[in-house]
Amino acid sequence: MERKALDAVKVFSADRFVRRRVWQTDNLHCNIYCFEPGQQNSLHRHPVSNEVIFCWEGEGVVVVGEGKAPIRAGETVLVPVNVPHGYINTSTDQRMIITVIQCPLPVEHVPVEPSDIAALIRG
Repeated sequence: MERKALDAVKVFSADRFVRRRVWQTDNLHCNIYCFEPGQQNSLHRHPVSNEVIFCWEGEGVVVVGEGKAPIRAGETVLVPVNVPHGYINTSTDQRMIITVIQCPLPVEHVPVEPSDIAALIRG
């Protein structure tokens, strides 16, 4: 059995959010996304892949389709195939880490306009 400690995988950058691959199989990706305050993963969609988002540290806002909602440590969100989505750390002082599981592969990343989540949630 393979095991990994997520604390050993997480990495932050002042420039932009960091995505790190935790697991990959023939059918699945599991990544962690590390966000400093204000950082975001812009609005995008995956034409053939579902996505499960699990927040395990901090808090932010997740946008899925027309909906937007806070997400906090311990909460999870399902993103269906081809639905626009993105996430942002709305905190001014706390890092946010989410785990994202995507399947099936390949996971094509298609940008969606408007891409700026911060403007979208203010609007």
